[in-house]
Amino acid sequence: MVAHTSLSHGADTPNDVLAQCETIAKYAGDGACREVLLGLCRRQASGDDTTVWDIHRLTGLPLHEAFAALRTLEYGKVVDIVDNPADPFGANIRLREEGLRNLRRQSAA
Repeated sequence: MVAHTSLSHGADTPNDVLAQCETIAKYAGDGACREVLLGLCRRQASGDDTTVWDIHRLTGLPLHEAFAALRTLEYGKVVDIVDNPADPFGANIRLREEGLRNLRRQSAA
């Protein structure tokens, strides 16, 4: 099982957490990966689980584009997709703390 990432570390208010999500999403660049990362961060910060099916509805992206961005983030080890063999679109997605740190480091370089 993958633990939720602590997004509110050092953030005092929900606005601080949302600002932190905006900052994190900038590390993914422009486009679909940024939108997916932002949506995931906001949902996780509010304590909600996010499934593969939720991604395109959260971002407004076409399903194939949202899924491609999600797979790119998974390949980059920024997110984990916790498989659900009974319902592939019901698989939960979690941000990875280590992956977010690596993303920040790469962007700073």
